[in-house]
Amino acid sequence: MSSNPAKVREEAWRAHSQGDMATAEQHYRVLLEQHAEVDEAVNLGALLRQAGRISEASAHYHHWLGLFPGHQGLALNAVNCWLESKEFAAAQALLEPLIQQNPGEPALRQAMAQTLLAAGHPQLAADLLRVLVREQPDRCEAWINLGICQARLGHLGEALAAFEQAHALDPSDARMAANRITVLKDLGKLKEAGQLWSELPSEQQNQADVRGAMAGLWMAQANFEQASQQLAQLAKEQPQQAIHWLNWAACLRGLKFSLAPHQILQRGLQWQPENSELQQALGQSLAELGQLAATRRLWGLWPLQEDQLKDGQLFSRQFLGASYDLIQATARAGQARQWEDRLKKKGIGRLWPDLLLEPIEGRRLRVGYLSSDFCNHPVGRFLLPVLQNHRQEEVELWALSCGPHQDWISEHLRHSVEHWLDLRFLNDGQAARLVADQRLDVLVELGGFTGHSRLGLLAQRPAPVQLSYLGYPAPTYLREVDGWLGDSILFGGLGPTDSEAHRLLEIPGGYMAFDPGGELPLPERCDSPKFRFGCFNHARKLTAPTIELFCAVMAAVPQAELVIKSISFHEEAERDRIRRRFEAAGLVPERLRLLPWVEGGLNHLLRYSEMDVALDPIPYGGATTTAEALWMGVPVVALAGAGMVERLAASLLVHGNQPQWLAHSEAEYLQIAQELAAAGLRQRKQRMDLRLELQASPLADGARLASQLEQLYRQMRQEVIGL
Repeated sequence: MSSNPAKVREEAWRAHSQGDMATAEQHYRVLLEQHAEVDEAVNLGALLRQAGRISEASAHYHHWLGLFPGHQGLALNAVNCWLESKEFAAAQALLEPLIQQNPGEPALRQAMAQTLLAAGHPQLAADLLRVLVREQPDRCEAWINLGICQARLGHLGEALAAFEQAHALDPSDARMAANRITVLKDLGKLKEAGQLWSELPSEQQNQADVRGAMAGLWMAQANFEQASQQLAQLAKEQPQQAIHWLNWAACLRGLKFSLAPHQILQRGLQWQPENSELQQALGQSLAELGQLAATRRLWGLWPLQEDQLKDGQLFSRQFLGASYDLIQATARAGQARQWEDRLKKKGIGRLWPDLLLEPIEGRRLRVGYLSSDFCNHPVGRFLLPVLQNHRQEEVELWALSCGPHQDWISEHLRHSVEHWLDLRFLNDGQAARLVADQRLDVLVELGGFTGHSRLGLLAQRPAPVQLSYLGYPAPTYLREVDGWLGDSILFGGLGPTDSEAHRLLEIPGGYMAFDPGGELPLPERCDSPKFRFGCFNHARKLTAPTIELFCAVMAAVPQAELVIKSISFHEEAERDRIRRRFEAAGLVPERLRLLPWVEGGLNHLLRYSEMDVALDPIPYGGATTTAEALWMGVPVVALAGAGMVERLAASLLVHGNQPQWLAHSEAEYLQIAQELAAAGLRQRKQRMDLRLELQASPLADGARLASQLEQLYRQMRQEVIGL
């Protein structure tokens, strides 16, 4: 290596520009050791960041800032690094004295705004940037950051205006096209977003930022296949961008894959091992693959403070924690209430008292159902007989929709209510205000901590009575929820935390009604001479305890076969994974039949001819699958566990007048399964008899359930006497 510093510096820059990072790093370190100058400190820091060595880069900046404390270029590079390493306090402490010394320097103020934004203070950042763009309206980067702040605050119109201003200053910057496409998508202007893209020059269309924005637009349009193809290419080109891996995995989940999203997240973590969103998504993926111990282990390795959890991460932890007993109820309750308190601080307080509390005597009760699942989803299907049987002379109905999917069930739901409001493209504050303006008496949320749910708007109390019902297998624990609708079977095993979370509102005859709708196929049996147990629940419910229990049944009935079907079985690797798990648990492959996924609800129901008795999984039991099996004349063996999630099938069996198939221990579960197997193959007449029994039960009586809900809603509203 040359001893001439100028020569070494030239070689270092050349190697850096050509991507030879190892040589460039070696030269920079020699220069810093022998001829320490600030430019080399800046360049080596940039190289370390470029290589993804953020921790090393951070330590590098901390060291050299001690030697060059007032150098603005080094300080700004350090701030950029510390934003990546989440050292927000250090960045702010570095910038404050520099700004005091140079109050007119826009780059420092802009860096402070970026720091405040990254630290979770978008309002403070926006205030700083508004002053900056007022003083220097041609500062493009400040307009960009202002737009990002406004988007984070949910002010999408203002965000779009800021991005358009930046675009006017620099039309060649593809980031502005990407940002505008994303904001238009978030505003629900999907057609306009697509039109904007179509009008871009081809060189901008091919920019990575724009392609990423278009992938997001296709995801919003449920065009997961096209989005997935684009994201696969982006992940290859920009592997250090965690968002590409996250969105690619989400697309594959939308396409009903299970194993592939898990593999994608693992690959993403190889590039960004410290990214908390990738870490949390991998934990969720493991839980959905039945690897609950691995999920617990990863959550322990990658802990997050409650105030660090983004809404999506918190929803995932709440749902998985309740569904698979991964988090104790006391911890979930504390987590949910801290989240609610944070929402309240961001809001403007309770909204319904802004309007006069109108007497309810002599008028219809105004009831709104809030859901992201007004479609061919268990919530939509179980809600439909309720809406269809609500009496118009008693209640005026609103459907408050916040979900991305619309289908034939959506049309039936839409025709069963008088008002349909789409909240999907409103933030929680805007949605809460719109709901409050409807002057509802009762607001019933149906999603809890599930995807696309707008549970957060309840924190602003847009209705005097707010209830939880149907779509979430646990309490939400929110203080602004006045009651939790269920029944005595469902609530029968609750622990003290869950039983005290809300007022328990028990509905006699059961909290669900199921009407499969239309002409059902006859409950036939296939021509197999073998007795068959089966399970058509999603494969994510095939936990280790479930597989052990199913294999115990198969050992007790050695002549039987086991039939498993899941929507995820269109993925060959997923079928192989399930086979290996059952084989490892002791079931020989010849006794296991995996049915492929089939298109269409009727085709799905016809596959019940392949089994004689259904086995309910544990701990997360089936609701829709239990009801479908019973309607197709197939008995369901279920185990009544402790919490709500473990008693879904129990409620359906009891209120479907079939309590004889409900076990209260694993030994009893095995006994019931053996007795049903001893009775032999279930032929058409037995199946039809079961359907007729179900039709005469409270479970099939939508009018019964709707009337009981109406009475309960009116009672709850009568108890509200004012502030």
